[in-house]
Amino acid sequence: MSISSEERIEQFYRMVEENIENGMHYRDAIELAAVTVGGLITAKVSQAMAKYQEAIHPQSHLSQEEDKDALALLSMGVLWDNTYFNPIEPDTSTPLENTLAESIYFIMKYGKEEDGLNKALEANEKCEGDVESRAKAIQRVLEKV
Repeated sequence: MSISSEERIEQFYRMVEENIENGMHYRDAIELAAVTVGGLITAKVSQAMAKYQEAIHPQSHLSQEEDKDALALLSMGVLWDNTYFNPIEPDTSTPLENTLAESIYFIMKYGKEEDGLNKALEANEKCEGDVESRAKAIQRVLEKV
């Protein structure tokens, strides 16, 4: 019997929560859960981590943009180039995994800030897409921090 995307994502978030409850830093908890669950989850978490690094790096084009969070979600999986960019269409065969990557981006970007949960939720609200599902995922992780 094959495990569904929804079940895999639920398994991932349960593992993240358990790892955090056991004293692990949220970034380590996310990375360990992603590697343990494997498959597309690992790839999407890697995409989110790379996009987070790009968004905070002071020399990246993306970090200079006013609307960097929305642009980060649009350019997930590719480097942002402010002079020539055509947003890539999300893979419609993996909507749950795309939402997972977007949620991890917000968790990483705002999680270490004071009042990070509220900042992540506010940033999420300003972006298009599955705001409600992202908010639930953000809360699951950052409420444990």
